[in-house]
Amino acid sequence: MLIAQILLPTASFYERKSFQIDQASLSPQHEVIVTTFEGAAAAGATLAHLYGPPGFDPPSGPLRYVASGAPRRIFGWRKAHQPAVITSPLDNLPEAVEDVWFQMERGRSRPQGSASTAGTFGPHRPGVKNMVEQTLSRIHRFREDVEWLIFDAPPRPDDLSRVDVWVDPATSEDDLDGFVAEAFVAGKPVVASRTAINTRRLDRGMSGFLVPPRDPNELTHAILGALFKSEIASLKIENARRTAGKFEPRQRLRALAKIYEAVTA
Repeated sequence: MLIAQILLPTASFYERKSFQIDQASLSPQHEVIVTTFEGAAAAGATLAHLYGPPGFDPPSGPLRYVASGAPRRIFGWRKAHQPAVITSPLDNLPEAVEDVWFQMERGRSRPQGSASTAGTFGPHRPGVKNMVEQTLSRIHRFREDVEWLIFDAPPRPDDLSRVDVWVDPATSEDDLDGFVAEAFVAGKPVVASRTAINTRRLDRGMSGFLVPPRDPNELTHAILGALFKSEIASLKIENARRTAGKFEPRQRLRALAKIYEAVTA
């Protein structure tokens, strides 16, 4: 099977990491090329997998494709050319993280008396910087020994080794860029907004702390609990360890195979 991957410039960080993981997983068994719709058709691709937000222009030819959201409807677009639309990772395509996160050494030895550290990705994400500032101000009413690192680039294992709790203060349901799954697999306590994807990532709160979106007060209490109530944080980390396998790339690969078979049947 010749699979054409199409990465839109507007793809989110979540879509970009999925693109890379899928490429590594599919390549041993299939020919995978990175191209455009036109390039995919010219190469005779079996199907195309498009990574990007909904609202793209659908192809004019009969190329079968998979997308993360519905394309923009245009006059003359024939129903026969509709893709197998994947509307959300909550539906039929699970999230995956790179194998390197499963190999990360758990735990962190912090020098006695040093500050506790929270970590978050993405000052560019809508509302995140404001939530961090509001929450940190509230935290400092109770504790002065907490600092917050905001990573401009997607975090790597070395970055997470520097933090004691990972926080995703997402303010909208379509913000999937919290890198909660990576922190989950790495054995870090996680505090996250109760969006649909985070609820699934954290097993409805069994494996992490879920708080209402855009609520700095609840976020403050959850972060302090994750940092300083070790009995609660340890229980959630242990629950996460038991279910971390759901993020293995092979789980996503199985789902991809079923989707591709359905599209090309």
